[in-house]
Amino acid sequence: MSDQQYFSLAEANELIPWLKDKLEEIYTLAFNVTPDSGSRILKRGLTSEIHTNGTSKSVDHLSGLQKDKEKVEKEIEGILVDIKEKGIILRNIENGLSDFPSVKEGEDIFYCWTAEETQIQYWHYRYEGYSGRKPI
Repeated sequence: MSDQQYFSLAEANELIPWLKDKLEEIYTLAFNVTPDSGSRILKRGLTSEIHTNGTSKSVDHLSGLQKDKEKVEKEIEGILVDIKEKGIILRNIENGLSDFPSVKEGEDIFYCWTAEETQIQYWHYRYEGYSGRKPI
């Protein structure tokens, strides 16, 4: 792990606002490609095409939706790369569970954060995981 970036608690906490912004971007983008929102858009588009008997337009509309989805997926992938390049390990997109590698008393640890927390409040040894979180 010699090429691993390590964070002090202060450095990790400084990145929390940036990370929250990135997660919010992901959530916003993902909302646009979820099955529910996609099916609503799809039903609305197909219904209007069915009423006008425009089957070729329906196929074009479906093709456009697929292209939009692929574009959004690439944007999300780019954000995930940005997060990883900062040295942050995003474990769960839904709740923002993220680990920040650090060292405590000579042992590798993670500062652990979730999106509902305003700052990092927990840490755990690398071998413990989320269930081993301890208050700072």
